Amino acid sequence: MSALTHLECSFCEKEYEADELHTLCPACGKPLLARYNLKRVGEEWSREDLAVRVASLWRYQEVLPVRHEENAISLGEGYTPLLRAERLGRKLKMRNLFIKDGSLNPTGSFKARGLCMAISRAKELGVSEVVIPSAGNAAGAMAAYAAKAGMKAHVFMP
Repeated sequence: MSALTHLECSFCEKEYEADELHTLCPACGKPLLARYNLKRVGEEWSREDLAVRVASLWRYQEVLPVRHEENAISLGEGYTPLLRAERLGRKLKMRNLFIKDGSLNPTGSFKARGLCMAISRAKELGVSEVVIPSAGNAAGAMAAYAAKAGMKAHVFMP
């Protein structure tokens, strides 16, 4: 179960109820950030717990915004490999440089992770229609997750 506690404006720091539908901060128009009870998660979680969970993004359910598992819309995102970047690491003088390969997500982009969460949470809050401006990857990810959720999707591209 999610440890989501509230939403907080990234600029003016006003707090808002997490279980009400919001877009931007009503006070200043800036993005809202999901906030979690990390102390509770730290007391209840261990690395050993993660080791036996499903190999997907959803293994971190306590620090994801979806409260109820039945609202999780998944296409198998997350848990993509870290690739050692030896030559780039040498050039940057970094001995252990790794790059996350997001292209193995079901939509071919790292955008799958965020849009998976956005659509799942939107479903949980009763949303039936979504819209996104995008030059490509975000639109594809949103459309895929909205389709799985049974939502109507609108995409605006430049």
